[in-house]
Amino acid sequence: MRQPPRRDHPAPGPARSAPGPAHPAPGPARPAPGPARPATGPAHPAPDRPPDRPAGWKAPAALALTILIWASFLVATRAAVTARMGPLEVALVRFGTGAVLFLPVLLRHGPVPRGVRPADLVLLPLFGGVLFILLLAGGLRFAPVADSGVFTPSMLPLYVALLSAALLGERFSRLQMAGFAMIVTGALAVGGWEAAANAGTGAWRGHLMFTGAALSWAAYTVLFRRSGLAPAVAGAVLCFWSAVVLGAMALVVGVDFTALPPRSLALQVLVQGVLSGFVATFTFFYAVRHLGASRSAAFAALVPVLAAVGGWALLGEAIGPVKAAGIAVVSAGVALASGAFPLRKRVAQHAAHDV
Repeated sequence: MRQPPRRDHPAPGPARSAPGPAHPAPGPARPAPGPARPATGPAHPAPDRPPDRPAGWKAPAALALTILIWASFLVATRAAVTARMGPLEVALVRFGTGAVLFLPVLLRHGPVPRGVRPADLVLLPLFGGVLFILLLAGGLRFAPVADSGVFTPSMLPLYVALLSAALLGERFSRLQMAGFAMIVTGALAVGGWEAAANAGTGAWRGHLMFTGAALSWAAYTVLFRRSGLAPAVAGAVLCFWSAVVLGAMALVVGVDFTALPPRSLALQVLVQGVLSGFVATFTFFYAVRHLGASRSAAFAALVPVLAAVGGWALLGEAIGPVKAAGIAVVSAGVALASGAFPLRKRVAQHAAHDV
């Protein structure tokens, strides 16, 4: 009579082991909601993650070189346009040299890379090349280097955020919103002071052109993200087609490179074409790859500061206390708007709570 119940015990045994595998089953199902989280906030979790590989000294050095190149580009452009070199000549030097240096990429992928949309092929060089450099160089004819640093690279995060929110559905933290507000406040302080104190110089014209250049580059940035092109391929497309359009413009209106001595022209080729148009493309994305996008973007806040210092040291452009304060506010705003600090803030809050 007891043997049948003993035979029944093995039957419940497997029944218990059946729920056992059922427990791991929900485990693999859990990662499915995980990947969905970055979709709700595209730019925020990813940039704050630590780099996959240790950066060592190369990534910080690449980032420092990029920032120096960006600041030097503004100073060199101001020196060029105040020495009878027109915006079109500056643009040809920048993108003509870049097109030559990107020639290996162009030979491999072609001027029309596979999968690129015809609209991107037109809009990327238009906004990132032709309009950007002509507006920036034209603005530097009217306003000093310090102002260009405030109204172009510093305002760029704000315009990119506005376009990304409208076109890509990105969302931003309160700290980033505070950074955007500081950027606007500092820019208005610099622009308002210049308009009131130096109305006769026409610096407001330069400010408007700097704003147009920043909007143009912001449009290029969003279009680049949507295109899916690799940075080197996008740089090659940008330089080649910009050089083609600018070359056509030069045939119509004419250019004159004789205004600068050969040594100064060679310096412009080095700064505009080799460093800014080519080298900075790779050093910046190398820094982003190893340090993260947020941390790299935060250090871009140094560009207006270094540009103002370079304009003062090399071109003799004065920096008053109001402008210096505005630059400081804008730089702090750029650092906050980069999104590099919310994680640190949360860590500090947890530490304070533990205390």
